[in-house]
Amino acid sequence: MEYRVVRRLGRGGMGVVDLAVAPDGAEVALKRLSLHGTPEEIARARARIRREAEVLSSLDHPTIVRLLDLVDDGDDVVLVMPYLAGGSLHDRVATHGPLDPHDVEVLADRLLDALAAAHRQGVVHRDIKPENVLFTTEGEPRLVDFGVARASDHTAGLTATAMVVGTPGFMAPEQARGEEAGAAADVFSLGATLLFALTGEGPFGRVDTDPRVLMHRAALGRVERPPRDLPPHLRAVLTGALERQAARRPSAARLRGGTDGTSPLTGLADAVRRHRTLVLGGVAVVLALLLVGGAVVLLAGDGEPDASATPTTTTTTAPASTTTTVPPCEPTPFQRCRPDGTLAPPYPNTDGETCDEGYEDYDDYPLNGCEAGPDGLDDPTVLTADDPEVEGTIVPRDEVDRFVLPVDDGFDLTCSGRLTITLSAPSAMTMELEVRRDGQRVGREISAEGRDAVVELGESCGSDDTGELDVSVRAVGSDRSPEPYTLRRDGGF
Repeated sequence: MEYRVVRRLGRGGMGVVDLAVAPDGAEVALKRLSLHGTPEEIARARARIRREAEVLSSLDHPTIVRLLDLVDDGDDVVLVMPYLAGGSLHDRVATHGPLDPHDVEVLADRLLDALAAAHRQGVVHRDIKPENVLFTTEGEPRLVDFGVARASDHTAGLTATAMVVGTPGFMAPEQARGEEAGAAADVFSLGATLLFALTGEGPFGRVDTDPRVLMHRAALGRVERPPRDLPPHLRAVLTGALERQAARRPSAARLRGGTDGTSPLTGLADAVRRHRTLVLGGVAVVLALLLVGGAVVLLAGDGEPDASATPTTTTTTAPASTTTTVPPCEPTPFQRCRPDGTLAPPYPNTDGETCDEGYEDYDDYPLNGCEAGPDGLDDPTVLTADDPEVEGTIVPRDEVDRFVLPVDDGFDLTCSGRLTITLSAPSAMTMELEVRRDGQRVGREISAEGRDAVVELGESCGSDDTGELDVSVRAVGSDRSPEPYTLRRDGGF
């Protein structure tokens, strides 16, 4: 089939894209990969583009762009797809600014539905970003460019060893670290794309930042939180999708909700409970009617009352003017409404409205309630040479953990004694270590981005160093994590 090229649409890592006209007059997009290099490189490139064709052919969903044709003319391999004249999500935000939250909710439903369908077929995209969300002239979104996708039944080997595939500003933390990029990585990238649609920025800050900086932030999981003023359902979707840990990230189907998944605000267990409630509720209504004695009349096959089935007991009927209404249920930050209009039990470690004393909600994900709990340390905690290491958490967020370090002086004539105090903060937090002796600060260091805070004290010559050191540990900045920090003492005088 011959296609007449009209103009160049763009160039990307997989090749060039041209606007063309098919023999039937339809506008199409030609994605062309020119094969060059060594025979091995050509074979690898051809295998990759054919794999994209296979992936696209296996996916049948209205929000995933479909493959119309595959042309192999020897030097080039060309994928033929419908031309989407509505531009990309990136272009829309760049031209008109961030989208309205309602529009992003609609976009999220469409894209999550498409992604769930792809994942059910064992296909992982691995490079979801605003440039890969295109629109039709009617404004309908389409997920495109499965050029780096991986189907579960394909063998590995088309990508160089240790090569990280994806776009830094929208990449899941595990993907940035070079770990396996599975379906959970797609969910994160889609959440990052939706956050960009809402704010014009990605989860690691401005998307035009140096890619090396973005990769570093991504690998450390330094994720920006979604805005707090979003509609609850949309904020729950974004918070779940942008969870730092892949194992805790909901699937696309669960985030999508509805008939194709479970709502992020209820969960699968809630769906089962809802079904059970409806069934038991129906039984309860029937039993209530029988016990109250309402005139129950069975209908015969012709639709007329069957007198033989009418009970002999009679009752009075309540006046028609008396009615019972159930007040509308108002969900709270940590409590959902049941289908029957009543409030379900609060989420863990909350009273429905706020966190229980000593707990914090650091991940902004309502389903697990206030997940950050107290560490149970004494105030202060004694850290001795015989028990030199302790783990703690900064919960609540403004907590300052205090420690006492007893110090003995061995009267070393060389005055070479050294006492080292080391703080190792979790990757998602910046923390301060402060050491005081007799009320005077003798050391202060910061632990951040994998770097320990180390305060080293030397032995005094000619005086007795026996006494106590007062050590405090606190968070710096706004980032918080339920992950523990480690404080350790080494050496002595």
